[in-house]
Amino acid sequence: MVPVREIGVAVCGAATLLALVGFSSGASAHNESQAVTMLGAPLTLVQSTTALSPPTLRFHRDGRLHAAWIEKNGVQGEVKTAAISADHSAVAQVSVNPPGAGPEAVHQSPGFAIGVDGEQFVTWSSANKTPGALFASDLRLARLDSGGARVQPPVQVNDDGLAISHTFEHVIAGKNGEIYLAWLDGRNKDRSGAGIMFACSRDHGATVDKNLVLDGMACPCCRPMLAQASDGSLWAAWRKTFEGNVRDIVIAHSTDQGRTFSPPTVVSRDGWVFDACPHRGPSIAFDGRGRLYIGWYTEGKDEQPRLFISTSDDQGTTFSAPVALHNATTSLPDNLHMAVHPDGRVVAVWEEVTGVRKRVVMRVSDDRGQTFSPMQTLSSGSKAEHPTVAIHDSGTVALGWTEHAFPYNRIIVQQGQLSRVVTP
Repeated sequence: MVPVREIGVAVCGAATLLALVGFSSGASAHNESQAVTMLGAPLTLVQSTTALSPPTLRFHRDGRLHAAWIEKNGVQGEVKTAAISADHSAVAQVSVNPPGAGPEAVHQSPGFAIGVDGEQFVTWSSANKTPGALFASDLRLARLDSGGARVQPPVQVNDDGLAISHTFEHVIAGKNGEIYLAWLDGRNKDRSGAGIMFACSRDHGATVDKNLVLDGMACPCCRPMLAQASDGSLWAAWRKTFEGNVRDIVIAHSTDQGRTFSPPTVVSRDGWVFDACPHRGPSIAFDGRGRLYIGWYTEGKDEQPRLFISTSDDQGTTFSAPVALHNATTSLPDNLHMAVHPDGRVVAVWEEVTGVRKRVVMRVSDDRGQTFSPMQTLSSGSKAEHPTVAIHDSGTVALGWTEHAFPYNRIIVQQGQLSRVVTP
């Protein structure tokens, strides 16, 4: 890997800002959103000729940005984290996994969460080498101290002891110190190829509770997601496989810190029939007033790729009419990720794809997801993908993605500031 400072990548401080001002509509041309996002210069966090996973970005409570990713040079990968200063002057990297317990795949980012006291929690799947086992893996959880420099030995999350797949995980830190995990599992499945599992650590990652089955008909490669509402309720979202290979998004919630969950509820009956796994999970978040936001990819009944965001103000009983994010007629949308500020500002990022190009784009809502600003291009290369986004309570936003330009693979991170105007 070539250090950023040695390859001559120009990195400006966060004070050097580019104003991206949007005046456009979301679903209606007559209902305009005015969303202003000030973006600093992008940072090349990693540049390497080895394989890189997409990044995961999280903010510490004090506003410091942290990233996690996987690098792979050979058979086994290495999970890494980094603390990034606001002006990009210091990027401190830490290796997380012990020798022999690293990930083999780099197709997805590691799970990453930061607790209320600053501890960091990182997850990944390491290969289970049982002879004859196909795609077998075990899910690991490691804790880093509040400084991010000292790593505790990882614990195994799955409690079955079976040589099967345990992967496609998501992890969040609860408001009272719990660590919640959801993932896809080869056990407890019905006919779909995966069950969605849940577990909780109530002692800062030292141990993990008994695994809980949320569904036996999950889409086997669509990563589930977790979110916690301001009232403390815990929510899971995933792509469920229904009869006839219909693959639509569902949610379930827990009011007892993850000990039990409600039955799943369908978000939108898109009726997308697909007889394989699309590798496209949902995105879920809450604002401080309890509004639930969920974003997803679908091809519906007409096989047209679309990205939608919908909201609910009655805890998932009903949802608003979906807002279509991608309205271009010359490209296709993919890989949506979304983050929501406590006051309801929403940032959505995704891939815009043509026959020869992939680029990362963004739209912002300042009215709690009702309308969005015009689409803004973030990446500069011809192949940028796997975007992610995080928002701090101060309104600072962080955006990340990967870029590929032979012979290098890069992880790009960009920080900015959202406007403070929010429409009720």
